[in-house]
Amino acid sequence: MEREIERKRTRMFSRRRKKRRPEFTLMILPNKPGKVRSVYIPFALVVTFLCLMTTNLYFLCRYPIRIVEIYNLEKRRICCKETISQQERELKRIDPALTSTEEVSDQINAHNKIALELEAKYNEVKTKTAARTKVSRGGYRSFQLPQYKLTSADTELTKLSVLNSNLDFLEEELVETNKQLTDLYDRYSAYDRELDYTPTIYPLTQQGYFTSYFGYRRDPVTGRLGAYHEGMDVAARTGTPVRAAADGTVTIARRNGNYGLFVEIKHGSYGYKTRYAHNSRLLVKAGQQVKKGDIISQVGSTGKSTGPHLHYEVLVNGKPVNPRNFMP
Repeated sequence: MEREIERKRTRMFSRRRKKRRPEFTLMILPNKPGKVRSVYIPFALVVTFLCLMTTNLYFLCRYPIRIVEIYNLEKRRICCKETISQQERELKRIDPALTSTEEVSDQINAHNKIALELEAKYNEVKTKTAARTKVSRGGYRSFQLPQYKLTSADTELTKLSVLNSNLDFLEEELVETNKQLTDLYDRYSAYDRELDYTPTIYPLTQQGYFTSYFGYRRDPVTGRLGAYHEGMDVAARTGTPVRAAADGTVTIARRNGNYGLFVEIKHGSYGYKTRYAHNSRLLVKAGQQVKKGDIISQVGSTGKSTGPHLHYEVLVNGKPVNPRNFMP
């Protein structure tokens, strides 16, 4: 009976041993011969130690990453601070910028007035009319910025909005003004080219004196009244150089009846021709290109002439006109 009870106890203790948690023993071995020591370490303490080590290891690895993030955030903060400072400086310049837009507006109006005057002068010179001739302003108009009443109570953003609006208006007006000035410049350039082919200079290199004018007169040879003179006679010494009154092409350079030694020049496609008669010597040939001021002949008294002089004619679209209208 006692043996039976002893067996049951033994079985119970063995089951309890199996159910107990594992335990650890730390053994300390000395470097020199001596007693080996051992320390009992509970399982819970081991688990706690491992958890603490894992946590420390995590934060240890996380710390450099956080340092880098903090560094980057600090750089961004400094950059944002500089941007804010720059924006504040720019905002302080809004008032002078608004004043500048108004000054630019005044300058545009001044330029438009100058352009109007130039256009009027161009039409006056082009058409040979009086200075009081009315000229249409065309596209040139008075320009004025939208009016805003700003006070010290207005925010910088309000002023910035007004500035942007003014700049938009100025941009549109500058584009339009540039087109109109470009058109005027092109017309002036075309007219400048036309002037090269317009007989606008005195036909002699030395000043002579007029002996006969354009229109009806008494014939100097026959004395007949009512003879129509298609040019002007300029008395000068024989051999005085005669020059081309404009750029062009020599169409005639030979003896021609009553004209004697005669030169005719066609000046481009603008309808102008000039004629130079009674020369003593010709210095150009038919087909030759000449420039305004080039020497083409010398004064003489060939053909129907009573003395050395230059007979000078200007034709517009084949019709003789008064040369005095083209002389300086």
